[in-house]
Amino acid sequence: MSHFYMPIRILLIALFTSLVLVGCKNYDFSRKYVQQGNILSKARVDRLKVGMSKSDVAILMGTSSISPLFNNDRWDYAYTWRKTNKPMIVRHLVLTFKNDRLIHIERKEEIKP
Repeated sequence: MSHFYMPIRILLIALFTSLVLVGCKNYDFSRKYVQQGNILSKARVDRLKVGMSKSDVAILMGTSSISPLFNNDRWDYAYTWRKTNKPMIVRHLVLTFKNDRLIHIERKEEIKP
């Protein structure tokens, strides 16, 4: 009885392996996205206004991950995004505060090959 099921088992394994390989053929492995840093969406950055308090900015943008240690009046946000085989987009945002109020917003965006 077990000799009868052996060819069926081999056939099922071969069929499963074939289906998996066909699925891999159709999958685009170059769709890998790499993003790092604080996500700087245009909508959130556009909501920043000179005169906002630090706490309002922190609620809107989150805390800065690369701010200088001894200068709490400058918050730097950086974000990089790349789709494999495409240029990298680098966004950098510098917020400057005085007396706990936002006094300057500086935006930079670069596209690197």
